[in-house]
Amino acid sequence: MLTIRTYRQVADSRSIPSFRACPSLSHGSGDDLGELGRWVQSQGRIRAAESRRQWLSRQWQTRLPK
Repeated sequence: MLTIRTYRQVADSRSIPSFRACPSLSHGSGDDLGELGRWVQSQGRIRAAESRRQWLSRQWQTRLPK
């Protein structure tokens, strides 16, 4: 059984590198830019996947029968 002896053993926002649960006054607006970058990157991936899907669909529809 795991025994927590002190508060320092409890993981919090300072000990977890990717912790982004909610904005706080101490971090300022810099965190918003990181979130925006992640969102833009994911939208780019979604658009690229959709474009590839459409291209493959066109390739399949225009292929020559054997």
